[in-house]
Amino acid sequence: MSKYKEDIPIKMSSIETIDGAMLNHIREMNIYAIGNKGFEPLPVIWVSGERAYQSKKSKEYRDSDGTVILPVLTLERTAMQKSLTKKGSVYGNVPVGFPNNSIIIEKRIKQDKTSNFEGARLKRSKGQINFPSRPQKTVYQYAYAPMPVYLYMTYQVTVRTQYIQQMNQVVAPFLNKGAGINSFFIAKDGHRYEAFLQESFAPQNNLSSMGADERTIETQFDINVLGYILGSEENEDGPRIRFVESAVDVKFTKEESIFGDIPQNISQADLTAVEEHTSDKTTNPGVGKYPEGWNPDLPEEDPYS
Repeated sequence: MSKYKEDIPIKMSSIETIDGAMLNHIREMNIYAIGNKGFEPLPVIWVSGERAYQSKKSKEYRDSDGTVILPVLTLERTAMQKSLTKKGSVYGNVPVGFPNNSIIIEKRIKQDKTSNFEGARLKRSKGQINFPSRPQKTVYQYAYAPMPVYLYMTYQVTVRTQYIQQMNQVVAPFLNKGAGINSFFIAKDGHRYEAFLQESFAPQNNLSSMGADERTIETQFDINVLGYILGSEENEDGPRIRFVESAVDVKFTKEESIFGDIPQNISQADLTAVEEHTSDKTTNPGVGKYPEGWNPDLPEEDPYS
């Protein structure tokens, strides 16, 4: 890590990133069903308010009347919450030490800075820069990553078919998802989120109806995603990994001439060089300069008043 001197920008994780990860994951499942033209891939459509745009862009999914051709799968985000109990690996709230960066992900020894401090110390104490000894002043370099904000999002998957055989072919890959558990991962742009397939698969159909309506078979089920966001998109700078070096010494300095303090380190030459000032060498040897006539045993007296 010592080679990094500047912050490293990372890709932002937004609400749109989580939506895209869920949509891409379902499309990459490559679900097929028997249709009018044989064993065909199942169309996956993201449900949004821009129906006019969808009808123009995805004309192959609709007939001449604009009706969606079955079978089809639609995906819709139905809920989103910032839960205080459903979080990922960073469960608690870490106080922000730097703007939007508060999690230490790596710690390394800064070799060059540590060598400089140790060389100066050994030069003063041993007279040799490379004298073998245990280091006493070690400089560390810390990498800070952005604090993720977790969101618990719910997606509703709706499968519409004309035949029960089509529905069985489409639902089976979802039932096998996660094997014996209902958890799996989705990813996009280097970000990975955990998804949970809900237990209930609610069928809705009109098979028992004897009316003249079109025969439709529908199944709905939910997928919950534990996602996170980094940054506020265009409203702030993008997330970065920041590098900070530790301090080996903490020193407090003060300006004695401003505060009127008496110097604590003063030599005999300084005492003799200053005219009309004496020092009580019996009770206060080498403490500092005192005006003539000031009794050091009575500190409440102000010789300058």
